[in-house]
Formats: sequence, structure tokens, C-alpha cells
Amino acid sequence: MALAALVAGTAFAAGADGNREHGHPHRMAKLDSNGDGSIDRNEAAAAPRLAGHFDRLDANGDGRLDASERPARHARHRDGRGHGRHGGLARIVALDTDQDGRISKVEAAEAPRLAGRFDDMDGNRDGYIVRSELRTYRERMRAEHVARAAERREAKFKQADGNGDGRLSRSEVEAGMPRMSGAFAFMDENRDGYLSREELQPPRRR
Repeated sequence: MALAALVAGTAFAAGADGNREHGHPHRMAKLDSNGDGSIDRNEAAAAPRLAGHFDRLDANGDGRLDASERPARHARHRDGRGHGRHGGLARIVALDTDQDGRISKVEAAEAPRLAGRFDDMDGNRDGYIVRSELRTYRERMRAEHVARAAERREAKFKQADGNGDGRLSRSEVEAGMPRMSGAFAFMDENRDGYLSREELQPPRRR
């Protein structure tokens, strides 16, 4: 969480309303449709408020929200201990014990998740991490996630496309992508009774 706060210059906690709507453990578990213990961008799309805060909550930039990155966790941190809106930035700045504006490997050891990715983040291999390197790392992780998500979508499309005609009928969607079946009519913008790859693309984020 501290990593993305330094990158963005803000904290990641969703608003109070977002926590009330999507912070409950059972609701979050319901979003985890594949049961892998994390919520990816496609799963988060089912909860618009959570989706709107996805990038800020995704502290390690891996395109998934694990238990430590979800709103309920952040809500517990906004208490009397000083973990307010800028708590994430304060925590990573606190790692810079010699206040030289960079994080050494020794300093990063106080934050296990950051320490585990230190060498990958240290772009110039000088033994320190600065804000620009954190930003570059996050952007790279996001690009890799987008590429992996595209590969998964293509694989699901081909699997659902039973007759191999490059488009999905309602029956193919119901059989191969049951979670999408309820949105078929909405996604079929040209009303031809089929969903193309383009129509299945998730909406672009602003």
C-alpha cells in the first residue's frame, strides 16, 4: 500500500461509501468469482465503486487486489493511530530513516513486500529506490497485467466460440461465459445477435 501511495502521491483508501458498499468480507468474496483469493480488474468491474478506486488500491501494481489491499482493510487503518488519507505516503517516507530522499535496501527491509521487489524496482541498480523508479515499476506491472488479461480474454473467447466463426451467439455466451449472459443485449450494440471481440472489450478507463 505504501508503494503505490508514493507513486501516486495519495492514499488508496476508497471513500467511506465505497467501504460500506464493498468492504464487507462476504461481498468481496462474492466478487472473487474464480476463488483465487484476489480480485482482478474484470471481477472488480461488477462493483463500480471498487473499480473506480482499483488503481489506487492496487498497491503492488499486479492488477489484482489481495486481502491487504481491499477497502475493508483500509477502513480499519483510518483510526486514531494517524493512518488517515495520507498514511501510505507517511509510512514509506518513514522508511527513509536518513532522509536522503531515497530508500536503501536496508531501509526497505522494514517493509517486506517492498523489500521482496527491491531489485526489480531498482532500475539503475544503484542500491536505492526513488519515486520515479517506483512509478516506472508500477506502470510496467500494469502493462503486463493488461497483456495477460488480453490473453485470458482471447482464450475464453476462442473456447466459447464453438463454431469458430469469430463471434459469439447468445447460446455460446450462455454456455461458455455464463456470467456475461445477463449483459448480452447491452453489449450487443449493433443488435446483430452476436458479440464480437470488440464488443467484449472492457470499457476504457479515463
